[in-house]
Amino acid sequence: MFDSWQLRTVLKRWRAAVAFAAVAAALAALAGCWGELCLGRAEACLLQRNSGAAADWIERSLWLGRKADARTCLLQIRVARRLGDFEDVERKLQQAAQLGATPAKLARERLLAMAQASQFAAMQSQWPVLLRDPRDDGPEIARAYYTWSMLRHNLDQARKTLALWHADYPRDPEPLILTGRLFQSLLNWKAAEDAYREALALAPDDDDCRLALATAQLARLKTAEAIPLYQEYLRRRPDDLAGIQGLAQCAATNGEMDEAIRLLRETSDRNPDDFATQMAYGEVLLSAGDATAAVPILEKARRSVPEHANLANSLARALKACGRAAEAEPLFAFVAESRPQLDELLSLEKQLQLQPDSLELRMKIAGITAKYVSRRDAIRWYQHLLLVAPDYLPAHRALAELYRLTGDEVLADHHANCASGNPQTTKSSPDRYPGTSVTTTGPH
Repeated sequence: MFDSWQLRTVLKRWRAAVAFAAVAAALAALAGCWGELCLGRAEACLLQRNSGAAADWIERSLWLGRKADARTCLLQIRVARRLGDFEDVERKLQQAAQLGATPAKLARERLLAMAQASQFAAMQSQWPVLLRDPRDDGPEIARAYYTWSMLRHNLDQARKTLALWHADYPRDPEPLILTGRLFQSLLNWKAAEDAYREALALAPDDDDCRLALATAQLARLKTAEAIPLYQEYLRRRPDDLAGIQGLAQCAATNGEMDEAIRLLRETSDRNPDDFATQMAYGEVLLSAGDATAAVPILEKARRSVPEHANLANSLARALKACGRAAEAEPLFAFVAESRPQLDELLSLEKQLQLQPDSLELRMKIAGITAKYVSRRDAIRWYQHLLLVAPDYLPAHRALAELYRLTGDEVLADHHANCASGNPQTTKSSPDRYPGTSVTTTGPH
């Protein structure tokens, strides 16, 4: 029999246990309510396209000891997709599956991630699934569908995609910026200017859009409008080479050759290995009648990009003007050889619009580009081809050769292994990740 002291002790312990259980239950209930509140706020932030705030609310939902569940993981996946962190997407997909997320929800997130990561071959033509049910991922789906259309060289479909994207999200500047780039690649500078101007009105702090608008206006010889844009851009980014080159070109177009030369000379001194600066500086000197000063600068640029036919032409003209006709002769011969090939290049790109699935056309375009325009641009053509046909061996062989010429032995070995059919070679090459950067009909 318990004595009174023992009885009081047992009662105290029992009351303490009951109180602890009550507190624990209250805390669990509070954590549950708090978690629901935070996840609801995270979903609202995602609808408002504020991924950073959504991530913060998801993190807060785990306060008070609450454990992540399937809903939490699915929200984390959506945030990671919006931020382009596809490694985290893969990790969270596995975790969500373990926590009981439904197969349908997991399949949708995986399909969206493949679209956003430009893994189009793995999607197996499942675009209708996303296009019929975009939910709040409309911009991500539109961006991916535009990228896919451009990779297939279906320009009409790309334009329609951007138009629908803009109609659905009229305050989003991105479809307008991409529209400008599309028209710019087609040398339709008026349409490009209109798109960039409208985009800049929506995003007045977007310096890249400001630079693009200035470039379009310069192409249309509207230097009076372009100069203030370049100047504003350079106030924000004073050392940006593209901005300085554009401002110098405006000066040259206006006949202010001394100012153009000054800008490019100072930039060249600070960036002695930048190809675009060297080429622009040399050509401005040549236009100003100083062929003697232009020759060494153009020669240096050509050592960097010996395949550039237009640069070869400028150097040949400069050499001839200096009385060095014998040295200019092989360059003029190279330029003459390139002309029919470059004319064919334009024809091939038009054919590709009609036959977007032709790997042979893409290989021809890339081959001519590598020989007479730019090896770097040719590499991008081959990269885009491999997004359409990941196992196409001729493209891997061509990339292996180009990477060796450009000094990248790691990627050269990677593509050489792919070309040899090495079963250990991954299909996810480190150089094949253009994402939404595919914004032109091809590298020019």
